[in-house]
Amino acid sequence: MYFRELHQRLIDVARERVRAGEFTVRGLARIAGMSQPHMQNALKGIRSLSPDAADRLMRALSLSIPDPNWLDSGLSAPTIGVPLLRSRIGPGIDTDFSVFRGHVDFDSALVGDLVNPLAVRLAADLALPRIFSAGDLLLLDQNPAVRERPGPRSCWVVAASTGLGVRYLRTSEGLLQAASQPRPRDPRKWRTIPLRRGNILEIVRARVVWFGHEMEKEPAGPSEPAGSSD
Repeated sequence: MYFRELHQRLIDVARERVRAGEFTVRGLARIAGMSQPHMQNALKGIRSLSPDAADRLMRALSLSIPDPNWLDSGLSAPTIGVPLLRSRIGPGIDTDFSVFRGHVDFDSALVGDLVNPLAVRLAADLALPRIFSAGDLLLLDQNPAVRERPGPRSCWVVAASTGLGVRYLRTSEGLLQAASQPRPRDPRKWRTIPLRRGNILEIVRARVVWFGHEMEKEPAGPSEPAGSSD
């Protein structure tokens, strides 16, 4: 991407934010340290921005250099920093939901409706559902209203005697049951979790909203010289 293209993408993002009501032209100009007429002309494409003015506009929009290239028009904010738990989730690990080791950026559209979102890595777990792997990064929702009524379509972070784990859940005849498969045919695959004083929120700690994992690494081998062909 050339500077002219980057400049145009920056103007496009600013224009969309103004149209969406996130900023007024006057307010954006004030935050970016420009006059309102200058900002208005820049958004109309009548005037271009100097490098210094473009830097100030990017700071006002909370953008970094890659963002205008990857943002779709109309997105309100590129990312939101979500606290990353210091400990992983898995058997035998005492995971404290209030101790963090940084933040992970997620798309604002994914995080916007969540309550006290958290990010965490998974530890090895023999009973982990097949869709997950040790080392996966999870985005969690701690919404109490959602946790009070866990459904079988989602995966949940569940507290058990061995520690925290990710499981499918269902409620049956007032009991909370967990499994490693979404709908196991064998009813014995469902494990009943006793509720502590009837408070389900002590057991169901969060809902898994999103997960991702790294691609497997290619085995090391001799590199081919540049420009080589079969």
